[in-house]
Amino acid sequence: MVAPAAADLAERRQRYADLKREQADTLQFQKQKRLFAGLAAGIPAQKDVPLLVKDLVSTARRLNLAVEAVNSDIPTIGAGGLAMLTFTIPAAGAYGDVKRFIHEVETSDRLVGIQDIRFGADKGQVKFQMKLVTYIRGE
Repeated sequence: MVAPAAADLAERRQRYADLKREQADTLQFQKQKRLFAGLAAGIPAQKDVPLLVKDLVSTARRLNLAVEAVNSDIPTIGAGGLAMLTFTIPAAGAYGDVKRFIHEVETSDRLVGIQDIRFGADKGQVKFQMKLVTYIRGE
């Protein structure tokens, strides 16, 4: 009489552990789905790119950097509705100001990453070209 009850108890405990694991996976999926929805909402639309570039240029100028013309590629929106956009910001200034600008870009809330930086020097100033990358939604 005790042996069948013990086996039944072990089986029910295993079933409970399986259900608990399933529930945890479901909750984790729902949590990640909300996070990804927030991430997708934070991706700028193609029409927002000029504002993004203007914001970055004004940040550079606020940090006393001389900014030249910004160049960007022409993105092609993929099947998922997203495209990768790269643009280059050439600028020059004091070493400390360049360093602060790089820090501003790296720690900003914008979904912008630094892909490449090329440095040079001219008349006591640091000249650099920063290639930035972001993703945009096609709308």
